[in-house]
Amino acid sequence: MVLTLSASAQDITISGKPCVGSNQTFEYALANRYDSFEWNFGDGTTSTDKKPSHKYNAAGTYTVKLTAIKNDTVNESISITINKLPAIAFSADTSGQGKMVSFKITTTASSLKNTWKFGDGGTSNDDNPTHKYGAPGSYTVSLTSEDKNGCVSTIDSTLTISASNKVPNVFTPNGDGQNDYFMISCNEGSRLKLEIFNRWGYKMFSRSGTENIVWDGYNPQGTLVSPGTYFYVITVEEGTTNYDPLNGYITVYY
Repeated sequence: MVLTLSASAQDITISGKPCVGSNQTFEYALANRYDSFEWNFGDGTTSTDKKPSHKYNAAGTYTVKLTAIKNDTVNESISITINKLPAIAFSADTSGQGKMVSFKITTTASSLKNTWKFGDGGTSNDDNPTHKYGAPGSYTVSLTSEDKNGCVSTIDSTLTISASNKVPNVFTPNGDGQNDYFMISCNEGSRLKLEIFNRWGYKMFSRSGTENIVWDGYNPQGTLVSPGTYFYVITVEEGTTNYDPLNGYITVYY
């Protein structure tokens, strides 16, 4: 004759963060007295492990049932509440001076512990931080938020920092002391290369530098170029490896 017992749910312990997608480990305090186990996790899944782990894919309250068998059969049950992950989103304002970017959390969730990774090694625990990038490029910004239940969400977004805040589109190399040069400024920690081409694709100028790069309007033969529209390409040689070239047009007139 098999004796069926009903024991206290206190004999079952659950470890793990009570969050969607997190591992929950179930353990029966008297498991060594029994040979076989059947766990029903309340979401349509089961396990015959002695100490099973399980992930819930939806928030809610579940009744976990255990049947343990040897000479007798024990039936136990316990409830577990699974919490949803915090919903998070953020925006980035790149209009600041000197590659200063302002980040803002745009969700209504409150009491979150936030961790920012800006993609260049910089971090912050502020809710709405600002961060200065030292070189142009594409950066993966990551926000990780943890709520009061220990549930964690992470989102990533790609942020592009341009090679220069402002690239002039016209200059007049006529020697009058006003707007005589086409100049770009390098960000700290970066090395840029500036190339100028005429409308037929011939290179009029090429120079690399870590500070200001200046074109005075002369071609490689030392002759002042003719008035007209020229094409520039700015590339990063040092400071980042994932930056797309910046290009545009510059007009020369006297």
